[in-house]
Amino acid sequence: MSLKINKLFISLFVFLTWSLTLSAASLPEGFPKCYNSDVRQSDYCPLSAKLGHKIFLVDFTSRWEEPQIKWVKGRIFGDGLINDTPPYHKISYLKIDDLPPHSQEFVYSKCRFKKGTESQKYPGEKVNKKCEGVDIVKNIFKTWNKQINELESDFFPKNGEAKQSLIYEYIIHILRETSSDFGSDYKERELVIVSDLMQFSKRVNFFKHCKSAAMKLKPKKKQVADKCGSFAQLLKKEKSFANYMKATKPTSEMVKNLKVKVLFINHSYEHGEDLYISLEKLWKDLFSFMGIDIDNVTIVPQIDYKL
Repeated sequence: MSLKINKLFISLFVFLTWSLTLSAASLPEGFPKCYNSDVRQSDYCPLSAKLGHKIFLVDFTSRWEEPQIKWVKGRIFGDGLINDTPPYHKISYLKIDDLPPHSQEFVYSKCRFKKGTESQKYPGEKVNKKCEGVDIVKNIFKTWNKQINELESDFFPKNGEAKQSLIYEYIIHILRETSSDFGSDYKERELVIVSDLMQFSKRVNFFKHCKSAAMKLKPKKKQVADKCGSFAQLLKKEKSFANYMKATKPTSEMVKNLKVKVLFINHSYEHGEDLYISLEKLWKDLFSFMGIDIDNVTIVPQIDYKL
């Protein structure tokens, strides 16, 4: 009888040890065990680990219409944000407008708090009952979620055309500057660019480069961007552009473990079909030139619409 009891206890001990080991293994190293002791209260971020950082870089240098706003909202806010971001990963929002990158600041930069519920996708969502209260964790998540909802309500301005669109410069600024807190010391990094990708500056002007031979035959006032040449052609033709790209190219450490997702806004008043396709190819080649693994680049085009 005692032998059977001993076997039962041994089996139970092995099962519990295996379960705890499996649970711990499913969480990344440094994941906060207890909110009170392991998480910074001001921004909900782990005190001793950099689990991940996702930056939303949103381009407001072209006019936005309601279809764009609705499409983007569903991907960078609300359930779309929560379901695509693990607990305790940092989330930051930066706008591109007429200001140069060094004059711009994040409009929000805090970590995504856990929901306090069971989740197969994110095991870290649940409450650690040894040191956390269920109601407390759920209330903190509600507070965090309220902050995101308030940000969303004021995020999309009524904007028009800007004099410049420094998309490339903003990307380089994020990768270079320590103030962005976007270094390769994070275990996961994702840069989400929300833009029509029409870069326009003195150094890098895609409105100039993205004109077909037929378009260039028209009077200058009637010329519009209709089709982009290749990135290789741009480097060959524009020596100043080539020198600028070489001088500002990020180091391999800056792009290490970096993922890039582009939510490619379709401004139908700007983009014809040829421009849309050739512009996507141009940016893929540009990302590759920067040293970003093209397998880590995803471009999600907005479905076409008519105003």
